[in-house]
Amino acid sequence: MTADHPTDGPGPGHHVPGPGPSGWAAVPPPGPRSAPPAPRPAGRTGTIAPGASRIATTGAALTVVSVVVVEFLAGVVGLLGSSTLVGPFLSHGGTSLVEAFVQGVFVARTPFYVGAFLALAFLVPVVPRAPLPVVLVRALLAGAAGTLALALVGVATGAYAAVRQVSVGRGLGRVFVDVVTTPLQIGLPLTLMLLGTATVAWLLLGRPRTGPSTPPRR
Repeated sequence: MTADHPTDGPGPGHHVPGPGPSGWAAVPPPGPRSAPPAPRPAGRTGTIAPGASRIATTGAALTVVSVVVVEFLAGVVGLLGSSTLVGPFLSHGGTSLVEAFVQGVFVARTPFYVGAFLALAFLVPVVPRAPLPVVLVRALLAGAAGTLALALVGVATGAYAAVRQVSVGRGLGRVFVDVVTTPLQIGLPLTLMLLGTATVAWLLLGRPRTGPSTPPRR
């Protein structure tokens, strides 16, 4: 009677992989291929972006110059209307219509223009890679910077005018007008205009595409 051969375990005809004379070893079959990593979501664009660049300066110039152009055209329309009643170069109360036009459109608003431009160029730029809500918030901050510049100039002019007043009450009132009410009177409408001109500048510079991003090819 012959003995039964065991059914499990390597037999004489089985080849057990292992290192051979040349150091060769059996390689296990490759497992399932791992999926490529998902693309990282784009980071949020901050409201404050310090720095200077050519595109930021271009956006600031487009935004502020557009406000100046609108103010200039509105002033010209008012000047033409008033010229039909009185002479534009005749003095009325010590100031002619042309002098009042230059004072109201350029001189009184120049601190706002400068403050808003510097803020848009170096702190809150209007750039195409920023989404529109961020651009609008940046325009509001630039308007606040321009209003603050008006208030700082009003400190000097108000203090000078207060010294020339006959009473302390009138002097304090003049300081209040130059530092608080006049900057707000000028800054609020110009800030609202900045919202529109910043949107136009953002569109002209090329707003970013909002389509779904495709993962990079391997």
